[in-house]
Amino acid sequence: MVRSESKGEPLKELFKEYGDKFHLVVVPDMTALDAYDDAVKGVAGVVHVSTPGPQVSVTDVDGDSGITCLEPKEGEYTYTEVGWDSKLNRCIHGARIDAVVFPSSKADWFDTALQIVKAQGAKAAPGLIYGASKILQERAVFDFVEKKKDRIGFDVVALLPGLVFGPPVNTFIDITSLPPGSIGWMHQAFNNPDGKNWDGVVQAADVIVDVRDVAELHARALYTEKAGGERFILTGNLFHWQDAWDALNIEPKLPGAPVGTPGAGKRVKHRLQYSNKKSKETFGFEYRSNEETIRDSWAEFLKRGWIESMKV
Repeated sequence: MVRSESKGEPLKELFKEYGDKFHLVVVPDMTALDAYDDAVKGVAGVVHVSTPGPQVSVTDVDGDSGITCLEPKEGEYTYTEVGWDSKLNRCIHGARIDAVVFPSSKADWFDTALQIVKAQGAKAAPGLIYGASKILQERAVFDFVEKKKDRIGFDVVALLPGLVFGPPVNTFIDITSLPPGSIGWMHQAFNNPDGKNWDGVVQAADVIVDVRDVAELHARALYTEKAGGERFILTGNLFHWQDAWDALNIEPKLPGAPVGTPGAGKRVKHRLQYSNKKSKETFGFEYRSNEETIRDSWAEFLKRGWIESMKV
């Protein structure tokens, strides 16, 4: 699903090997009440994953109440409403680990974020505002399905990934003008390994998950019956950037790999700790190691000429 034909062309090229199994639907306004009516005809499952990341400046938060402008608006329910008269049997809601209190072995709600944003309004940290919005969005989806359960024939699964890293596959990325997001954060760290002028999200990277694992788990969540109505934390292992540099220097060492202070990452006390036990057991899944994620990402960045120090 894309907002325009032009945005869909690179995707058609990327997935051309799937022939007529790959279809695109153009939805110019994804908040319109009838936005998805045609898109879901004959569809058994919907995966909703698109939400902008936290911004440096946030203007859509009420300065007094702090929270009202983050609440889902009428049009944001459309992807669940359209399932009433269709063959839809499951919706996958792409949530975020920001909605979970830490440390946590289960998906407890991080209500403290809501309280802080309600008190501070637009003065609250962008990351907290983003987390609060994700809590409200996810709760709204579960509440909606619960209230309408007598009318609808589908359930919802919420997947809450940590910071998503990994090698990009799309070929239409302009590395010079990326919005806040995983590729931009990796690019920042890879090209400034000393940590100077890092975005706060990059500095605070404690828990990561490979984008390929996230994609696979979205697929498994569609057809794993016992996952219905549940929330799942998706994370790999605890992470520190020095661990990333150490991984790049494992033989065979990758070209241009930063060195830093080998082993220092093992001595770091991690702020965030989550358990992926539930997702591993429910989906019968083993996550990739952080080493594999970082090495594959670095190799892809090298291939694309995105490592500044390695340019001729």
